[in-house]
Amino acid sequence: MQTRTQTFPNKYFNPEDISDREVPVLLDIETTGFSPDVSAIFMIGCAYIEGENLFLIQWLADTLELSGEQDILTAFSQWLRQYAACHEKTCLFTYNGQNFDLPFLKSRYIQCGLSSPLDSLNIRFIDLYREFLPLKNFWPTRNMKLRTMGMWAGYTYNTAPEGRRLINAYHQYIKIKDSKTMNLLFLHNSDDLKALASLMPVQNYVRLFSGAYAPAGLTSADNALSFYLKPEVSLPAPVTFTAFDCSLSVRPEEIILRVPLYARGLRFYYSDIKNYVYLPEEDYALHKSMTAYIDKSHWQRARRENCYTWFLPDEAFFNQPEHQRAYIQMIFRLFGFSR
Repeated sequence: MQTRTQTFPNKYFNPEDISDREVPVLLDIETTGFSPDVSAIFMIGCAYIEGENLFLIQWLADTLELSGEQDILTAFSQWLRQYAACHEKTCLFTYNGQNFDLPFLKSRYIQCGLSSPLDSLNIRFIDLYREFLPLKNFWPTRNMKLRTMGMWAGYTYNTAPEGRRLINAYHQYIKIKDSKTMNLLFLHNSDDLKALASLMPVQNYVRLFSGAYAPAGLTSADNALSFYLKPEVSLPAPVTFTAFDCSLSVRPEEIILRVPLYARGLRFYYSDIKNYVYLPEEDYALHKSMTAYIDKSHWQRARRENCYTWFLPDEAFFNQPEHQRAYIQMIFRLFGFSR
């Protein structure tokens, strides 16, 4: 087994921003395939913050025999148990770990005849991919892969083998045990860990849409209302988004939500769409319980884009931030960004 520890200046995230003051440990594994029944784990990497630095610790199996995998699984178990014993509220962060890393680890622990620390330790698990998935349409990226999201968040990847090339590189390393190939294997894993670290602040967009902002003003112009919001979390990069004739500009220092103002006022969208029908002639949605009094030819099933009613914003709406917040949260739910 080869073990490597590295130290980098922490330019990635502030641990104080983690909710409930949890202590984050970042985890990424490398495997010889996608199925734990016929594939093995050949590298495990962890990252954590101490003081002003980001520390990486990685374990590489130097044999294809089961003993090589057992060695790195045992080393990871011992390290994680010791770390959790010294840090209350340890939280394990992964990217798509709920679908891949964690089930793969648990399966390989069983097949290697070892007890898994994931079952016995009192730690919480957070999958950043699942955290970010409700905002899928918000991200200005072509996909939500770790590499793509990490690069958008500002991480610059090194040149290291990926995918099938990574597995081939590992088999080459097993044959000749050369330091160049070994370094490339460690580099790939450390890249993924640092990309994951760069995504930690991106959780603040999720917190933003859950209400981490303060209404800071409201203007009316050009048949639209513009809501100005002050973010209460640190946002790493600007993003723009448009949907349902609304536009959203998110910047680290200010958020502007622009919604159309029609002759009949503002649209208020219902969230329980299945309980409503849409009346095209009247241009509003009605609760299903009222359809008994309306000819069926005059209504249709409501959809997200037409499940609304109308209201005219009054003086209280313009002067009371709590009324504005309720409307803003409704728009964020319409976008699919909050519940």
